[in-house]
Amino acid sequence: MHAQQLILASLARASKQIERVNAAFSVDQYWLEAAQGREAPHARLQLNATIDVGSRAVRAVISAETPSQSIALEALADLSASPLLTLNAPLRLQPVIVQKPWGREIWFTGIEARGHSRVVNGAHSLPLAHLLALAPEYLCQNRDRSLVLLKVLDPHPDPALGDLYFELHEEKREVYVVTHVDERAWPDGRGAIRFGVNQKLRRSSGSEQRFRGAFLDAVRKYEQVRRAIDALLDARRARESTPLDEPVPPDVTQQWLADVPKALRDEEELSRAAMHRFTQLRRLDVGDVVAVPILTPHALQHGVRVVEFQTPTYERRIVSFTQKVLSQDHWDSDVAIAQMHLDAPRTQIEVLSNSPDVRVERIVSFPDFQVQRVRLARGASLPITDAPYAICLGIDGTTHVGNLALTAEQACFVPNAALQRGADQLMLHNGDEEDAVCLLALPK
Repeated sequence: MHAQQLILASLARASKQIERVNAAFSVDQYWLEAAQGREAPHARLQLNATIDVGSRAVRAVISAETPSQSIALEALADLSASPLLTLNAPLRLQPVIVQKPWGREIWFTGIEARGHSRVVNGAHSLPLAHLLALAPEYLCQNRDRSLVLLKVLDPHPDPALGDLYFELHEEKREVYVVTHVDERAWPDGRGAIRFGVNQKLRRSSGSEQRFRGAFLDAVRKYEQVRRAIDALLDARRARESTPLDEPVPPDVTQQWLADVPKALRDEEELSRAAMHRFTQLRRLDVGDVVAVPILTPHALQHGVRVVEFQTPTYERRIVSFTQKVLSQDHWDSDVAIAQMHLDAPRTQIEVLSNSPDVRVERIVSFPDFQVQRVRLARGASLPITDAPYAICLGIDGTTHVGNLALTAEQACFVPNAALQRGADQLMLHNGDEEDAVCLLALPK
């Protein structure tokens, strides 16, 4: 019998005694496909779960160890160096850091070959996908391969290094919440995102076709200069025995760029400015929300740190980039510019409730998920909506999700089993002096 069926069968007996369930299960390591190629098989990982099912808590240890009927879960967790997890309560997420040419990403729910987030309790942690494979219906209503992706984008403050790709997506939807603006990059404390196109230049171009064509010409001219610089930097990589497809530390890149001939650096600056004339910069303050619809070109700028929720798909069309693209050998300028939306996108925030103690805003509602921003005054509480699962991230103060405390940029996964309505409905709560602010992602 599958682990999930064993758990549910034990719960159905509604015994006050704790019932021990042992289950072997396999994990389909689907996230390795991107690294191995879709034609290549990927191994199934065999794991064991020792589960104590009680009337109030379902606790489990997942490991490669042989299940035991006699040993306490706490001892088994220490013996196997695996966390003791309560499957019907919020679970703390342990992020993984992924280096980028423009800075770094901090993934809280990422499940990829490039990085795999974990759930953690005490000194031990477990890959998130291993947990979800145990009982996907019980934990997330079988959304284990489509969890909303939560990450933090942390660009370098240097304008030559920290701007992200100017890109668009055909399927992926994103929402950013600004959490920090580096004053080394933006002395006035206001950052920016390159977002959409220059509406004034669009109107003066005579037609949308002419605007797209002129923009493409400017991008192609910049790409020629960019590739000339990248060729010099690749030659430097070769001399330094640095792989061509790995990010180089920012201080090293700055040193290498200083050795590029000044005439070429000047040409890059002029052609970049000519290209950027066709785009629009939107200024950003801490707390601002940017919803990114599909086919909307965008590029977060250097020194602007954001929390991002997105659909977990890896697809993009790169219009341009002010560095070498490491993940592919080409830009997608022709296709991207031909299909990009030209109308100015808008971010609409809906206030769901507003009182002196609790304010709830729906900052985005996409077809597959929504994100709410919750502000709780001291002593205030709010029940979490019944959903397939929830992902919560702290922004300010300390938000208690059930018995789990989240401070700024700490996150948890809330299993479906913890969201069932009843006498013990899961609550968000603030017991501290200052207001608590969190973000809550809820799949539809």
